[in-house]
Amino acid sequence: MRNKLVFLVISIIFVSSLSIGGCASTQKNKTLNTFDERSKLYGRLLRWREYEGAVNMIRHQDESEVEVNLDDYKDIRVTDYEIKRVAMGEDLKTAVVEAEISYYFETTNAVKTLRDTQSWWYVEETETWFLDGGLPAF
Repeated sequence: MRNKLVFLVISIIFVSSLSIGGCASTQKNKTLNTFDERSKLYGRLLRWREYEGAVNMIRHQDESEVEVNLDDYKDIRVTDYEIKRVAMGEDLKTAVVEAEISYYFETTNAVKTLRDTQSWWYVEETETWFLDGGLPAF
């Protein structure tokens, strides 16, 4: 009888530890999926000339005000946005993205390409990723 009780207790502890590990893994996957969605949405917003929406994805970690003059972007057309590299922080709360952006000014029609390095950070309370920086320097 005692052996059965010990076996039962060990089984419960083992199953509980699996559940706890599974929860951590589920949260990790959710955080990574949220990052993937947000970083891709940012690129789509730039391509669709939805610069105001892209600015809404910016929040400085030091809580300083985000200052962007949207008039500076009215003549810019993004033709391609490709994420080249992502370096995720060990704690899954920060990430650095290197994106290649092809664009042109409507006044020149000459396509240019720039490499945009972005710093992202995760806010646990809202489970949202934000860009700590500004729009690309076209």
